[in-house]
Amino acid sequence: MALISINDLCVNTIIGTLDDERLHRQKLIISLEFEYDAAAAAANDDLYASVDYSAVEKAVVCCVEKSSFFLLEALAAAIAGEVLAFSPVQRVKVAISKPKASAFGALITYTEEFRRED
Repeated sequence: MALISINDLCVNTIIGTLDDERLHRQKLIISLEFEYDAAAAAANDDLYASVDYSAVEKAVVCCVEKSSFFLLEALAAAIAGEVLAFSPVQRVKVAISKPKASAFGALITYTEEFRRED
């Protein structure tokens, strides 16, 4: 299995439960790690047997920008759905950091792993 990582993708969205968070977009930092069988892509040097990570990145950005979830957990599940929609992907790990979540300057990160349920 091959592993592709997309790290530190910065996207602005509505996220959170506080009144101010519902009014103003805030920056999230998203990292993904997804797994797929790359044997055919490697053997044939064929993009169509691979996963187009640029298309994955665009799908995630679009999903996040148009979302307005209260919880990082819900957003992570939505992102996972976008990535798992790329048929070769078998597993995705989503990490979302919310720089403004801590009153003390800590970087809060939510991480969850999702698998295809075929």
